[in-house]
Amino acid sequence: MSNIEEVLQSLTIEHQLNEYSQQQYKPRSYLGLSQIGHHCPVWLWLTYNKYPQPVPDGKLLRLFDHGNLVEDWIIKDLKKLGMDVISNQKEVMFEHLGIKLYGHIDGVVSGLKESSKIHLLECKSCNDKRFKELLKLNSYEQWNEQYKIQIHVYMLGLELDRCLAVVYNKNDSRIYSERIKLDKEFAVQKLENVFKIISGARPERKCPRADWYEAIWCQYYRECFK
Repeated sequence: MSNIEEVLQSLTIEHQLNEYSQQQYKPRSYLGLSQIGHHCPVWLWLTYNKYPQPVPDGKLLRLFDHGNLVEDWIIKDLKKLGMDVISNQKEVMFEHLGIKLYGHIDGVVSGLKESSKIHLLECKSCNDKRFKELLKLNSYEQWNEQYKIQIHVYMLGLELDRCLAVVYNKNDSRIYSERIKLDKEFAVQKLENVFKIISGARPERKCPRADWYEAIWCQYYRECFK
């Protein structure tokens, strides 16, 4: 790209918004409950111990912001249907061996037509490809293991035994919803596992080599492959 092209590129609205998003970015200072389902124990250990991560691309940060807006839209839509949604961003916390893990829920919902129970509300958004994968599986829990762990530990922490998971298709506004029952044994097992990982010594690296596909896209690539 020539100098003049670089200058013109820097003047675009997209470039300015991406730069602004990166300047405003504040990394999370703790390992959140929404993250404990990550498949790599080294990633969990490094995140808990506050190892630095590179600032995400501005485009990705704006995509995250869009996801937050979708959450607001879903809550508004549920209220239109007469449901009651409370406790948005309520904190859930587990403590073990002096270690605390926090998370914040999308909400608690009641007034569903098919159930009188109070449900944890979990809102997600995705592109059309991922949405079609979800429809094919017809199972929120099979669709994403990390999301599965998140809802079960939240239900456990809130002493709820049901979750309403709502997924929004960002391409065409289709909505997938599913009611999920708490698996207490599963939630306890996952919590015990993550507490064991982060309270011990740094685990061995899982990725076998630097060109491994999972390693290339990891925030801790440089830390694991110095």
